[in-house]
Amino acid sequence: MEQRFVEVIQLIKESQSKAIKAVNTELMNLYWRIGKYISARIETSEWGQSVVKELAFFIKQYEPELKGFSDKNLWRMKQFYETYRSSERLSALTRELSWTNNVLIFSRTKTVEEKEFYLKLTIEEKYSSRELERQINSSVFERQPFTNCRS
Repeated sequence: MEQRFVEVIQLIKESQSKAIKAVNTELMNLYWRIGKYISARIETSEWGQSVVKELAFFIKQYEPELKGFSDKNLWRMKQFYETYRSSERLSALTRELSWTNNVLIFSRTKTVEEKEFYLKLTIEEKYSSRELERQINSSVFERQPFTNCRS
């Protein structure tokens, strides 16, 4: 590749990376808002358990091109919101990760400290979901004092 064009390629790649991050952040915000909505409806007894299944069916029927809104995923959005709603610091970190990595962390970790450890580690090391799962399975958190997690 000609050296004089390398800079342009770098600009394109940087811009693409920023766009992907912006889309991901917006998706996490959407999933947060949906989780909050479902949680609030269930807490106020406006909705029962079966309504989430009905909502998933409604979305699929009226907006079939929208993917990722199965009843199972809608329940995950609720769990996502409920897991992090009391910690502004942790909820901000979740915006930097993919949905898959977020699901792995909130569903496979037990304590707030463990969640924070894996959130920070995944962001810092830019872990894929496969690598994050490997780290969780190998109990990295349990083998390393939390204070050693780099901020």
